[in-house]
Amino acid sequence: MREIRYDSFGGPEVLTLHHDAPVPEPGPEEVLVQVGFVGLNPLDYKIRDGSSGRAKDLALPAGTGREMAGTVIGAGSGLDEAELGSRGLTVGTRVFGMRGPSDSRGVAAEVIAISADDLAPIPGETAEEDLPRWAGLALVGLTAIAVVQDTAPIAEHETVLIHGGTGGVGQLLIPMALEAGASQVLATGRAANAERIRELGATPIPYDTSDWAEEVQRLTDGRGVDVVLDTHYHSTFLPSLDQLADGGRIVALPSLADLSPALERGIEARVPSIVPGRDRLDRLAQGIRSGRYPLEVSEVLPLAQIAEAHRRLEEGHTRGKLVLDVRA
Repeated sequence: MREIRYDSFGGPEVLTLHHDAPVPEPGPEEVLVQVGFVGLNPLDYKIRDGSSGRAKDLALPAGTGREMAGTVIGAGSGLDEAELGSRGLTVGTRVFGMRGPSDSRGVAAEVIAISADDLAPIPGETAEEDLPRWAGLALVGLTAIAVVQDTAPIAEHETVLIHGGTGGVGQLLIPMALEAGASQVLATGRAANAERIRELGATPIPYDTSDWAEEVQRLTDGRGVDVVLDTHYHSTFLPSLDQLADGGRIVALPSLADLSPALERGIEARVPSIVPGRDRLDRLAQGIRSGRYPLEVSEVLPLAQIAEAHRRLEEGHTRGKLVLDVRA
């Protein structure tokens, strides 16, 4: 089978397509999945280049990718037909999901073995052409839930500023913050993406044509916001501290973010941790099905073009999700 692997940390060029990889044997509680599409995330290139904390104990050669959509084709010895049926994961079922935090194996392969707990069924009425969106849903969706529900629970009538409103996580943070009761959501992004931010229900702040900090002050009548959800961090974290109202809090999404500048000023600052779980995957499925979480896929590339996809991710201006077509 075909699989993407890399033998050393480095740039996109280390990613290699192998045509002779063995089909994995599923563990007792694992499901065997024929992968159709793979969602890509900044975490992928940070692991690949060695800058992520997840790369510290990674054994090379390694696979890549964390989330996918595909079809169940088998299961391990601990999952009989009745058990698979109770989970909605019988052979032939289309599924989506992501590997749990302790599972360092990749998903950019034609067939993978993955824990049954890390999967959920895709609604049966889903059109084939909509499957790429499901491949890109799990990681950003679980991240958004972790931010809004666990790390900085949004209260009714609070004002929220989201940096990166049209990125993969940002496109879910906006509707989830509104769902939680936020009275006003502001979101930074390029001017070209302002309409997309409005469609999601937020007020756009184009950082490339205006001073975003001045806009925050203007839009909040000088009060600032109650919560900052910062998917960018490097250029936005420090100036965002001055945009918080009294008692406000900030969440930085990069796992290695340095929170000390905020903590030294007595500002509540946290980094989210993804909590896996079938209940959360089902919530995402319901949100996509109902149209509440309209995640956008900007482009679908063939598996063999993964290096080019990583280069685009590293440029940092991807709108929505980049997805790989494993079948192509």
